[in-house]
Amino acid sequence: MDCGTVAFSLPNGTLLACTFNEKLNEELFAMQGKEQRKNHVDTLLGPGLNIHRSPLNGRNFEYFSEDPLLTGKLAAAQLRGMRRFGVTGTIKHFACNNQEFKRTEIDSVLSERALREIYLRAFETAVKEGGAYSVMSTYGGLNGIWTASNFDLLTTILRDEWGFTGTVMTDWWAKGNDREGEEATRENVAAQVRAQNDLNMVNADAASNSQHDNLDDALADGRLTRDALVRSAMNICRTVMNSPVMERSLGRMSDEEREAAEAEKTSEDYVDFSGEYQFIDDEAPLDISAVNTEKGASTVLGIRYKKNGLYKFVMRVKANANEVAQIPMSIFIDGNLRGMVMINGTNGEVVTAEQDIGVLFGGTNYLKLYFGQTGMEIEEIKFVCTQAF
Repeated sequence: MDCGTVAFSLPNGTLLACTFNEKLNEELFAMQGKEQRKNHVDTLLGPGLNIHRSPLNGRNFEYFSEDPLLTGKLAAAQLRGMRRFGVTGTIKHFACNNQEFKRTEIDSVLSERALREIYLRAFETAVKEGGAYSVMSTYGGLNGIWTASNFDLLTTILRDEWGFTGTVMTDWWAKGNDREGEEATRENVAAQVRAQNDLNMVNADAASNSQHDNLDDALADGRLTRDALVRSAMNICRTVMNSPVMERSLGRMSDEEREAAEAEKTSEDYVDFSGEYQFIDDEAPLDISAVNTEKGASTVLGIRYKKNGLYKFVMRVKANANEVAQIPMSIFIDGNLRGMVMINGTNGEVVTAEQDIGVLFGGTNYLKLYFGQTGMEIEEIKFVCTQAF
């Protein structure tokens, strides 16, 4: 995984569909669920349920079949398997993401009968028989309304007709529009909230996101009400409370999580740091000359401080790639994953990236940085104490 954890490799969706075997898929994904629980991964970004409309579709491997019955039954089985360990999958891409070419621009135009009998049927089965409570909408449009802001799709059908009570998220940097024929834009987040697309992905933090969306303007002129925002917040909270992260926040660990923590202490990756410590008080920058940012590399640094409290990890960084590139770096404190910084390519421009890492306590810790992809050029790293204890 991007954080450096070893994970087993699953067959792709089409190959799994070739089994025509619900029980086998459920057992396989029960093991997948156990691995997720060990690694604090509460939901997969999958399974993918779109239909093989054409054998030339570049994303067919991710989806099951040209048949909605087979697709829905196997997706439900996989969700049931993961649910044995309290985790789930985010079924995607809802709906009609049936071609890869220009999928951010394509408007799928089809009849209600074709939509309900072919393209929505598998999703309905996954919700009703698999207990799906996390859904990802698509990049494109459906009969003129982009799916991330499509009220009929996300509220009338998914929630009102099928009884879905969970969270809907966008695909990464998806667009929204208010009406048929109107241009869809990434800034039109108000339309997404009205449709009950609850999470706009991907954003570094809420403050940064709010600089580039139309929520404030829509609230001011009445296009959006506070009630709609509260409704999405309720959907998100309901999903969180239905997930293992709720148990972890209360200090409760599953057997799988406890076994993983013990196993880490005896693994070859476990670090008992005995090197030199660097002071981070008063936002003193770290000496990062030894940091290796190549894919798969990790570097361990010792940190020392006088103030116990909540801290934020802040770095100035650039990447000589365009904005479509995604480059992850995981932050471990004393062997525990505290967060991940994900930057896009910056075309060589230096930007600031931040990540809340929680409490630092005790005066000394070791910091491990793991790089899931090559491309970061880090100019400065420092820790900012946001609340001292």
